[in-house]
Amino acid sequence: MTFQMPKRVTVTLADTVADKLQRWSDARGQAIATVAGIAIELALNEAENKGEIPSKEATVTIEKEK
Repeated sequence: MTFQMPKRVTVTLADTVADKLQRWSDARGQAIATVAGIAIELALNEAENKGEIPSKEATVTIEKEK
């Protein structure tokens, strides 16, 4: 059985974005890293639904063609 390990990334945010993230974190009573992960997931899902992010199948096909 294989386990997917969460990935750790470092990002630099504009002060206004960091402030909003902190306020959302405080409102939810969750760590800022947790809320940042939620925000990123929501934004990625929206971009994917709009077709801005290629599907996994398309990415695999492109990689195989290289």
